[in-house]
Amino acid sequence: MLLARRDFLRVGTVAVAALGASPALAAPRQKPRSVILIFLDGGTSHIDLFDMKPEAPAEIRGPFRPIATSVSGVRVCEHLPRLARRMHQLLQLRSVHHTDGIHDPAVYLTLTGKRHPTPLGGLKTSPDDDPHIGGLFAALAPNRPAAVPGWFELPETMKMDGRTLPGQNGGFLGHAADPFRCPVAADGSVHAPNLDLPEGVAADRLLLRGNLRTVLDRRLAAIDANAFDAVRGQAVELLASPRFRTAFDLGKEPDATRDRFGRHRQGQSVLLARRLVEAGARFVTVYWGREQQDWADGVKGRFANNPWDTHRNHFPLLKESLLPRADQTLSALLDDLSDRGLGEEVMVVWMSEFGRTPRITKPWASRDHWPSANTILFAGGGVAGGHVLGRTDAKAASVVDFPATPADVVATILTALGCQDHEIHSRDGRPLTACTGAPIDRIYSG
Repeated sequence: MLLARRDFLRVGTVAVAALGASPALAAPRQKPRSVILIFLDGGTSHIDLFDMKPEAPAEIRGPFRPIATSVSGVRVCEHLPRLARRMHQLLQLRSVHHTDGIHDPAVYLTLTGKRHPTPLGGLKTSPDDDPHIGGLFAALAPNRPAAVPGWFELPETMKMDGRTLPGQNGGFLGHAADPFRCPVAADGSVHAPNLDLPEGVAADRLLLRGNLRTVLDRRLAAIDANAFDAVRGQAVELLASPRFRTAFDLGKEPDATRDRFGRHRQGQSVLLARRLVEAGARFVTVYWGREQQDWADGVKGRFANNPWDTHRNHFPLLKESLLPRADQTLSALLDDLSDRGLGEEVMVVWMSEFGRTPRITKPWASRDHWPSANTILFAGGGVAGGHVLGRTDAKAASVVDFPATPADVVATILTALGCQDHEIHSRDGRPLTACTGAPIDRIYSG
């Protein structure tokens, strides 16, 4: 896919008019080296977690209480006590909004920054799909090390009813912009790619003699011809990098560290993401996807898909399972990055495809899809922690200050990584802007 260096994120009058008080374009004080994107599949409840409305009627505010945090005047849900003590490290963007209230197009919009041409349910992947943020980075990043795959995906690709949700790969940029996928099992064990060299064969000898095809043909026989070279190339890069070969081995982490992240799929996936960026990865996406474990006592059933889509048992699911894990895992990641001196080098983005309805619905005492308002978290990479950007009305139903779109969030991430002033081309050669949003400069100043 040909790429040209032209006017990738130039914001014109149309974009400004669309956003009203649109975030302005600017660069962070110090560009982060890497991004860890944690995507909570299903739609997190902004009103129950961060954008709480304790003065609203009971059918709006819900049963959870707000608690004080490490930032004066900022409160969060009582079931996020660890994050409450670390809110000075996190920036809340409470004003993300769009109009797609169905999972498929909402996921697509959030991960690509582009609206799907058919914003309905039941969507399937297509070679004409827009690329994931990570795929854009893989194609556009200046001076990206050749020995590092463009981006990684953990612990599995998001699906609904057996369908892969579009927006999770390289799209029309081709298989070279697809993620390097590394599965993590329900028990938190990593299914690391087989990167061992044949006995007695060094990496340089393998590469120089061109023996890699023989080594990988059997493993990749089921992959289509176009994808073969891309996957083979990623494997070459990892074979040549001892740092990456060991990054997949969580057994090298102290037990205390693994316990701190949580001995479950989400915790170990986020720990693996940290190990990958420490080894040199520039972009890692962690999907907080399919849950396999039984829920807490009194909460029956299992979710086969998007666990944050809490149409039933909303408050018990949040209290007993979802929030404790989220609180544990994100807090551990913030501490770990800081302890390792990576806090300014790695930007963490914590987001979902939409929020939940302000009014609690019957008969399940739950909340449904709500794209009109949502909260996204940023940390590290020069972000001004402790600040809150944007505001919703008294019911957390609509944005009333500093509106931002998913396209703005995508533009913010790409610009932070140095992917600006670029143009991409569609499969038929048409020039396209990589992202139509405006980078949100205020995440660096609050």
